[in-house]
Amino acid sequence: MTAMLTHTKMEIKLFFREILFVFFTFLLPAVSFIFFGTMFGGETYDGYSFIDTYIPGMVSIVMFTTGFFTIGLQVVIDREKGIYKRLRGTPLKSSYVFSAIITKGFFCILIGTLEIILIAKYMFDATITDTLFQFVLAMILCSLAFFSMGFLIASIAKRMQTAMAISMVAMYPMMFLSGSTMPLDSMPAVVQTISNFIPMTYVKDLLQLGWVGNLYTEAAVMPTLVLAGIFIVGALIGVKKFQWD
Repeated sequence: MTAMLTHTKMEIKLFFREILFVFFTFLLPAVSFIFFGTMFGGETYDGYSFIDTYIPGMVSIVMFTTGFFTIGLQVVIDREKGIYKRLRGTPLKSSYVFSAIITKGFFCILIGTLEIILIAKYMFDATITDTLFQFVLAMILCSLAFFSMGFLIASIAKRMQTAMAISMVAMYPMMFLSGSTMPLDSMPAVVQTISNFIPMTYVKDLLQLGWVGNLYTEAAVMPTLVLAGIFIVGALIGVKKFQWD
């Protein structure tokens, strides 16, 4: 256990040394939230207030950047540097390494979520949900789905440039076609159809249901099934294909 905690601390320390990961995980969602909040803070979307729409949307972006950049891209970079090859020559178990990476991911998502909620409360005078337990439950499943996608990228990409390209290509449709930054009800019908094939659409929907206290309703069944399927498939393929060097 001490070895795992030590490695977790190292993972978190390495994260904060990479300004690119800090930017995508913390600064990008915060700046986006402030920008859209300043422009559309008084609007309602599909029956939800701006806050009920954009807090889940911005948290979903934090989860995406954590899964794809902080986990997927970072693992590829560390593997290129030979870090995992050296770790395999130590008594540290591979399960501890995976646990440390996942713990780092949850840590980043927690900090990013608190950042979004504080911005909502103190910049936009938002009322914070009283169903935080439902929101946290939704966050756990959504996080695991993105973590599995991150490990899948790390299993496919052999070089940092490849992992970066995959993450950047995925980022724009995830952000702009899922309803996380622009509400889907204001978009053309064709975009709303495409959004059904974007994983972040279901992440945003499930987080929103948790935020407004409707996680235990029929509306949550489809997002839950889709994200659970992504987690299972991504985890199985990622573990099977993952290479340490």
